[in-house]
This record gives sequence, C-alpha cells and structure tokens, in this order.
Amino acid sequence: MATTPHGPSEVSLRGFIEAVGSAEAPHGAVSTAAVAGALGSSLLLMVATLPQTRSDSVADRTKLIEAATALTDVQQQLIETIETETAVKLFTARNMPQASETQRSERQAAIQLALRASADVPLEVMRLCARGLEVAATVAAHSARPASADVQLGVALLRAGFDGSRSNLEGKLSSFSDAPYVTLVVDDIARLSDVTIAATRAAESLLKVLPA
Repeated sequence: MATTPHGPSEVSLRGFIEAVGSAEAPHGAVSTAAVAGALGSSLLLMVATLPQTRSDSVADRTKLIEAATALTDVQQQLIETIETETAVKLFTARNMPQASETQRSERQAAIQLALRASADVPLEVMRLCARGLEVAATVAAHSARPASADVQLGVALLRAGFDGSRSNLEGKLSSFSDAPYVTLVVDDIARLSDVTIAATRAAESLLKVLPA
C-alpha cells in the first residue's frame, strides 16, 4: 500500500484518475468526492468571473466578485482535503501488534484516533461543498444567461461531492466506540444535509426560470 499521498498538485489528472482505480493507492471515495466538489466550484468560479453578467450592472458585478472570492476559498480548501492522507494511518493502526492486553488496548485507541481523523476529512468535504452550493445561488442569479449550463453542472458536481462524502462518512460510523462523538457527527451530517438541500433547490429554481 502506498505510504505517501499523491494529490493533484503532484500528479497529472490522468495519473490521479488511474490512482483512484488502483487498489495500491490511497485515493478512494473521499478524494474523488473532493475532486468533484473542486471541479464544481471551479466551474462556478469561471462563470462568476466572466466579463458579461446578467444585466451588466454594478450590482451584478459586485455580487459576482463576492461569490468568486468565496468560491476560490472553497476550491483551495477542497484541494487541500484531496491531499490529506488518513488511509495510511488507519492501515498502520489496524496492523499494530495485539499479542497482549496492553497491545490490544493501544491498538484499539490508535484505531479510534485514526478513524476520527478519517471522519474529519469527509465531514470537511461536505462542509465545503455545502458552502459552494450556497454561493451557487448567487452565481445563478447574477451571471450571464448563456452560462446557465455551466452553473447547472457546477451545482451537480458540488452535490455529487457532498453526497459521496456523506455516504463514506456514514459507512464509518458503526466502527466508532465513542457514542457521544457519533452523535455529534450525526448531528453535523443532518445540519449540513439540510443546508445542501436548501442551497441546491435555491440554485436550481433560479436556473429553471431562465428563458431559453
């Protein structure tokens, strides 16, 4: 198993895609979800910085400048999550010796610590994708109408990033022994899901009213 992360800043896009499909590489669902979210935020960022706006007004441009700043932040943070390696730590913890009661206790503690780290990453991807979707409504409302297809794809990619990370995180919860921590994570999932659903509906409703 690979012992060092290889994010998009270190390999080509082709290399990253091939790594996701390899059992030897640490990249999996969360990295792929983060890439989807980063691509979605990049599409929205592109639309927000186009010279033409909805009405070519100062108000449109001001809103889109604000949106572009927020999307740049989301994009960069998603790139950082892609390059955050947690699979190796969990693999290492699960392979710790367990011949004695002390070793078994140390192994279990290390596994739980590694699981928390591995849960933090998809939770952060969810938060960032939710934030990107909130900004998407602003882009949809103030950007040029011909760019609506790009906005729609950006929204779909951010939603895919959110849903993929959520599924990954929910699949980990049964492995935690800390019930209060699980409760906090479940509450965060529910809160972010509500934000995401509302933001997606807001953006899509604005796209639906656009004339052909």
